[in-house]
Amino acid sequence: MKTKILNILLLLAAGLGFASCNDDTEPVLELLSNVEISSINAPGAVTLVESDNANVVFSLEWTEPKFSVQVPKTYRIEVSDSEDFARSSSVATTSSTRYDVTVAELNKAVRAFYETIIDCTPKDIFVRVRCELNSDASFGYASAASAPINVTPYEGEYPRLYVIGSIQGWNINSSNYYLVSYENNGIFTGELGIPAGGQFRFYTELGDWETNSYGSQAADAGIEITLPGGIYDGALVVGKGSWIFPADAEGTYNCTVDMNAMSVKFEYVGEYRDTAQGDDDEETETPTGLFVVGNINGWSLAPTATEGTLTETAEGSDVWSGTFSLPDSGDGYSYFRFYTELNGGDLNTGSIGTVSGENETLELTDGIAEATLLADSQGCFVVSPGSYQITVDIANNTMLIEAAE
Repeated sequence: MKTKILNILLLLAAGLGFASCNDDTEPVLELLSNVEISSINAPGAVTLVESDNANVVFSLEWTEPKFSVQVPKTYRIEVSDSEDFARSSSVATTSSTRYDVTVAELNKAVRAFYETIIDCTPKDIFVRVRCELNSDASFGYASAASAPINVTPYEGEYPRLYVIGSIQGWNINSSNYYLVSYENNGIFTGELGIPAGGQFRFYTELGDWETNSYGSQAADAGIEITLPGGIYDGALVVGKGSWIFPADAEGTYNCTVDMNAMSVKFEYVGEYRDTAQGDDDEETETPTGLFVVGNINGWSLAPTATEGTLTETAEGSDVWSGTFSLPDSGDGYSYFRFYTELNGGDLNTGSIGTVSGENETLELTDGIAEATLLADSQGCFVVSPGSYQITVDIANNTMLIEAAE
């Protein structure tokens, strides 16, 4: 309400100059002629197709409304499923008096009138143009509604909750296993084939181990569960704890994850079967060699995470070198270890780290430090953020790190 009053005051102020020339009468905002659609080439019926998203469905033009005072104007194109616009959905805004409505814009606006995103029955849709003053959506004038257009939208994209764990090789980039929110309401369902001793957690997005993760607990550790009567009910927590199934609980489970109630339910429905959805159709080549993995690339083993690639100094030498900018992890240090391939998989296997298996802070003397390496170690090397040349001698299990100019 305050915004509307302010806008009215601004409109009145804008007309003071006009009023002063009319015997000091009170300035009055008066609509002299309304906005009206002058041209719309919309089809009588249209079926929207996602592959045509950039295509124009129809163009429309309208007349500019006139007021007794000069006021800033913007135009909002709206659609509704009723001629009286009892409920409306915004398509786009513009300062022009002409607009081309695309498939993507119309589909998104029309989907607002469906209970679920999988309901694609045709609807009669009306179009109007609304002139808004001072960019205030609550203060404006609308044109009359157009003739109805029978629109069949395409299905919305179902939100997914990705399953990351032993059932798909702990690959943070694999979209083969997921649950779906068919009602777009934060409740995800689907069947998962769980092998004996299988474990997993959920991610709303792929590519990053540290964010968008939901599991059994905040800590990065699994929790062994029991399934009395083949059912498990438990809490969903923001974090990296996985659910670990018993060795004798192999099977296919109906899974429900409620992001609103922050709960999970796993219910046994039959013998084990592979429930991969098949998104990973093309095999991605796994880069091999030697790679610095850590804060430099968000701890990613994705085949595309090649920021830390070292180069072999001579063919067959097994001595690798490279210069890298190691960023701050947020605590004033940068952490890293080495991997011989980027296979998108488990960070806890195939690593080359500190000889102690624990994090080791390197103190550089005259800009140089040496360290011993150990295969299959999860210990990280810790340095101050900066630019460094790193040389690794695999045969002798040594690393030399030098501050780069």
